[in-house]
Amino acid sequence: MKNGIGNVYLIGMMGSGKSVTGRALAAMWDAAFVDLDSEIEKTEGRTIPEIFARSGEARFRDVESEVLEAFSGKTHQVIATGGGIILRPGNVRRMKETGTVVLLAASAKTLWQRLQYSKGRPLLNKPDPFGTLTQILNDRELLYNKACHVAVPTDGRSAEDVAREIEKVVKSL
Repeated sequence: MKNGIGNVYLIGMMGSGKSVTGRALAAMWDAAFVDLDSEIEKTEGRTIPEIFARSGEARFRDVESEVLEAFSGKTHQVIATGGGIILRPGNVRRMKETGTVVLLAASAKTLWQRLQYSKGRPLLNKPDPFGTLTQILNDRELLYNKACHVAVPTDGRSAEDVAREIEKVVKSL
Protein backbone atom coordinates (compact mmCIF):
# COMPACT_ATOMS: atom_id res chain seq x y z
CA MET A 1 0.00 0.00 0.00
CA LYS A 2 1.01 3.58 -0.33
CA ASN A 3 2.68 5.07 2.72
CA GLY A 4 3.28 1.64 4.30
CA ILE A 5 -0.32 1.32 5.49
CA GLY A 6 -0.23 -2.50 5.57
CA ASN A 7 -3.42 -4.48 5.06
CA VAL A 8 -6.84 -2.89 4.83
CA TYR A 9 -9.71 -5.08 6.01
CA LEU A 10 -13.19 -4.25 4.77
CA ILE A 11 -15.92 -5.33 7.17
CA GLY A 12 -19.68 -4.86 7.07
CA MET A 13 -22.92 -6.58 6.29
CA MET A 14 -23.48 -8.75 3.26
CA GLY A 15 -24.34 -6.37 0.45
CA SER A 16 -22.40 -3.43 1.88
CA GLY A 17 -19.99 -3.49 -1.08
CA LYS A 18 -16.90 -5.08 0.43
CA SER A 19 -15.88 -7.10 -2.62
CA VAL A 20 -16.54 -4.51 -5.32
CA THR A 21 -15.04 -1.67 -3.24
CA GLY A 22 -12.09 -3.86 -2.28
CA ARG A 23 -11.28 -4.53 -5.92
CA ALA A 24 -11.45 -0.80 -6.71
CA LEU A 25 -9.26 0.12 -3.73
CA ALA A 26 -6.69 -2.58 -4.49
CA ALA A 27 -6.46 -1.33 -8.09
CA MET A 28 -5.93 2.26 -6.88
CA TRP A 29 -3.12 1.15 -4.57
CA ASP A 30 -1.63 -1.54 -6.81
CA ALA A 31 -2.22 -3.94 -3.92
CA ALA A 32 -3.37 -7.55 -3.85
CA PHE A 33 -7.11 -8.09 -3.47
CA VAL A 34 -8.32 -10.98 -1.33
CA ASP A 35 -11.96 -12.01 -1.04
CA LEU A 36 -12.05 -14.18 2.08
CA ASP A 37 -15.32 -15.86 1.06
CA SER A 38 -13.73 -16.99 -2.24
CA GLU A 39 -10.68 -18.24 -0.37
CA ILE A 40 -12.90 -20.18 2.03
CA GLU A 41 -14.62 -21.83 -0.93
CA LYS A 42 -11.22 -22.76 -2.42
CA THR A 43 -10.04 -24.18 0.92
CA GLU A 44 -13.19 -26.24 1.41
CA GLY A 45 -13.73 -27.18 -2.24
CA ARG A 46 -17.40 -26.22 -1.97
CA THR A 47 -19.59 -23.14 -1.92
CA ILE A 48 -20.51 -21.26 1.23
CA PRO A 49 -24.16 -22.36 1.00
CA GLU A 50 -22.90 -25.98 0.78
CA ILE A 51 -20.68 -25.49 3.83
CA PHE A 52 -23.62 -24.10 5.80
CA ALA A 53 -25.99 -26.86 4.62
CA ARG A 54 -23.67 -29.81 5.14
CA SER A 55 -21.38 -28.74 7.98
CA GLY A 56 -23.15 -25.82 9.66
CA GLU A 57 -22.29 -22.26 10.49
CA ALA A 58 -19.79 -23.28 13.20
CA ARG A 59 -17.63 -25.11 10.64
CA PHE A 60 -17.85 -22.15 8.30
CA ARG A 61 -16.70 -19.78 11.08
CA ASP A 62 -13.79 -22.11 11.92
CA VAL A 63 -12.58 -22.11 8.32
CA GLU A 64 -13.14 -18.36 8.09
CA SER A 65 -10.82 -17.83 11.08
CA GLU A 66 -8.18 -20.16 9.59
CA VAL A 67 -8.23 -18.39 6.22
CA LEU A 68 -8.06 -14.97 7.90
CA GLU A 69 -5.07 -16.15 9.93
CA ALA A 70 -3.27 -17.31 6.78
CA PHE A 71 -3.83 -14.10 4.81
CA SER A 72 -3.24 -11.72 7.71
CA GLY A 73 0.36 -12.92 7.79
CA LYS A 74 0.96 -11.20 4.44
CA THR A 75 1.02 -7.48 3.68
CA HIS A 76 0.06 -5.04 0.93
CA GLN A 77 -3.46 -6.42 0.61
CA VAL A 78 -7.04 -5.20 0.56
CA ILE A 79 -9.09 -7.95 2.18
CA ALA A 80 -12.87 -8.18 1.81
CA THR A 81 -14.14 -10.19 4.75
CA GLY A 82 -17.40 -12.01 5.26
CA GLY A 83 -20.16 -10.18 7.09
CA GLY A 84 -19.81 -12.33 10.21
CA ILE A 85 -16.02 -12.10 10.63
CA ILE A 86 -16.59 -9.84 13.65
CA LEU A 87 -18.52 -12.52 15.54
CA ARG A 88 -15.25 -13.95 16.87
CA PRO A 89 -13.14 -11.59 18.98
CA GLY A 90 -9.96 -13.34 17.85
CA ASN A 91 -10.68 -12.35 14.25
CA VAL A 92 -11.15 -8.71 15.23
CA ARG A 93 -7.93 -8.74 17.24
CA ARG A 94 -6.01 -10.28 14.32
CA MET A 95 -7.30 -7.70 11.84
CA LYS A 96 -6.51 -4.78 14.13
CA GLU A 97 -3.00 -6.13 14.77
CA THR A 98 -2.19 -6.51 11.07
CA GLY A 99 -3.91 -3.58 9.39
CA THR A 100 -6.61 -0.96 9.28
CA VAL A 101 -10.22 -2.11 9.67
CA VAL A 102 -12.76 -0.14 7.63
CA LEU A 103 -16.49 -0.63 8.14
CA LEU A 104 -18.59 -0.21 5.01
CA ALA A 105 -21.84 1.02 6.51
CA ALA A 106 -25.13 0.65 4.70
CA SER A 107 -28.76 0.93 5.72
CA ALA A 108 -31.04 -2.11 5.81
CA LYS A 109 -32.96 -0.64 2.86
CA THR A 110 -29.80 -0.35 0.75
CA LEU A 111 -28.63 -3.82 1.73
CA TRP A 112 -32.00 -5.27 0.75
CA GLN A 113 -31.95 -3.47 -2.61
CA ARG A 114 -28.57 -5.06 -3.32
CA LEU A 115 -29.39 -8.55 -1.98
CA GLN A 116 -33.05 -9.25 -2.64
CA TYR A 117 -32.40 -11.35 -5.75
CA SER A 118 -29.29 -13.10 -4.44
CA LYS A 119 -29.65 -16.84 -3.96
CA GLY A 120 -26.27 -17.57 -2.34
CA ARG A 121 -26.96 -16.08 1.10
CA PRO A 122 -27.67 -18.92 3.54
CA LEU A 123 -28.45 -16.59 6.45
CA LEU A 124 -31.30 -15.07 4.41
CA ASN A 125 -32.97 -18.38 3.51
CA LYS A 126 -35.88 -17.58 5.83
CA PRO A 127 -39.61 -16.85 5.38
CA ASP A 128 -38.96 -13.11 5.98
CA PRO A 129 -35.53 -12.39 4.47
CA PHE A 130 -35.78 -8.58 4.84
CA GLY A 131 -36.76 -8.95 8.50
CA THR A 132 -33.88 -11.39 8.98
CA LEU A 133 -31.44 -9.01 7.28
CA THR A 134 -32.62 -6.13 9.48
CA GLN A 135 -32.27 -8.27 12.61
CA ILE A 136 -28.74 -9.40 11.67
CA LEU A 137 -27.76 -5.76 11.02
CA ASN A 138 -29.19 -4.68 14.38
CA ASP A 139 -27.48 -7.59 16.18
CA ARG A 140 -24.09 -6.85 14.61
CA GLU A 141 -24.07 -3.05 14.54
CA LEU A 142 -22.27 -2.61 17.86
CA LEU A 143 -19.74 -5.32 16.99
CA TYR A 144 -18.98 -3.65 13.66
CA ASN A 145 -18.49 -0.27 15.29
CA LYS A 146 -16.17 -1.72 17.95
CA ALA A 147 -14.17 -3.67 15.38
CA CYS A 148 -13.40 -0.83 12.97
CA HIS A 149 -10.90 1.98 12.98
CA VAL A 150 -13.19 4.00 10.73
CA ALA A 151 -16.64 3.70 9.13
CA VAL A 152 -17.44 4.82 5.58
CA PRO A 153 -21.07 5.07 4.38
CA THR A 154 -21.93 3.31 1.11
CA ASP A 155 -25.62 4.17 0.57
CA GLY A 156 -26.13 5.62 -2.91
CA ARG A 157 -22.40 5.64 -3.71
CA SER A 158 -20.28 3.91 -6.33
CA ALA A 159 -17.52 1.53 -5.29
CA GLU A 160 -14.96 3.91 -6.77
CA ASP A 161 -16.29 6.83 -4.72
CA VAL A 162 -16.19 4.75 -1.54
CA ALA A 163 -12.66 3.56 -2.38
CA ARG A 164 -11.49 7.16 -2.86
CA GLU A 165 -12.92 8.09 0.55
CA ILE A 166 -11.25 5.09 2.18
CA GLU A 167 -7.94 6.13 0.64
CA LYS A 168 -8.25 9.64 2.11
CA VAL A 169 -9.39 8.42 5.53
CA VAL A 170 -6.79 5.66 5.87
CA LYS A 171 -3.97 8.04 4.91
CA SER A 172 -5.10 10.44 7.63
CA LEU A 173 -5.08 7.81 10.42
